[in-house]
Amino acid sequence: MKQDRISQTALKVALGNITLSSKADWAKRLPPDLVEISEQLLLASGSPGYGPGLMRASKKPWMVSVYEIQDRIMPGQWEGFGHRKIFMNQQVELAIEAGARQVLVLGAGFDTLCLRLAPQYPDVQFFEVDHPATSAAKAKGVALVGQPDNMVQIAADLSASTLSNVLSNDDRWDTTQLSVLVAEGFLQYLKDEEVRSLFSEAAACTTSGSRISFSHAIPEDRKVLQMILRIISEPFQSAVSSEDLPGYINNTGWTVISDVDTNSAHGIERYAVAERC
Repeated sequence: MKQDRISQTALKVALGNITLSSKADWAKRLPPDLVEISEQLLLASGSPGYGPGLMRASKKPWMVSVYEIQDRIMPGQWEGFGHRKIFMNQQVELAIEAGARQVLVLGAGFDTLCLRLAPQYPDVQFFEVDHPATSAAKAKGVALVGQPDNMVQIAADLSASTLSNVLSNDDRWDTTQLSVLVAEGFLQYLKDEEVRSLFSEAAACTTSGSRISFSHAIPEDRKVLQMILRIISEPFQSAVSSEDLPGYINNTGWTVISDVDTNSAHGIERYAVAERC
């Protein structure tokens, strides 16, 4: 991703969920207010082309048909976004119910989780970390929607600085608090060694019993997909099967606690939860 460019993947995912809400019963299945807030964030971002006209077009039947064709070419790159949002939302709420008092979304993009859940859980501190260009664009929409007092946006390039350094520079993050981290649609854009390094960094910033909910690409022949991703967003850099996850993150301070994900509706991704040792 270019240093001064808003993440095209972040824009694509947010728009895709708006269109998804126009299909069948997805409007009821997606977390409450996700679509409305996503639309406000995109409109306020200032990203070229993401104006009122595109927002209206995104809900038309013909746009749904376009995305359905895309989903056949790139399984999980549309309806899978909706499944991901539901999974991550559920896992964060479960972690909060289990005692987590900090939520950290990595590579937040235009995700609405913190904006939606922070008002519901005033005794929990919510954090987002994302690349400065995307974070700045999103901040315009956050100001419009209204930033909760217990939500913090941190603009940082995790390819240039470690997560532990980024969080240590913000005295609101408490390494002793039980926390839940979210890495949704994020790890596949890192190389394998970078993924394991990020898990180790996350362990250094959290206490035992904390959790991380994440999605990951699974190995398969994706030459066509990679070619398309280079054009419309960013290509994948890593992949691992759900069965191999325990070994993949071994010695990083985390243990996989979720079952092996065999849900084909998730397309070229799978979802998991790990706990801090």
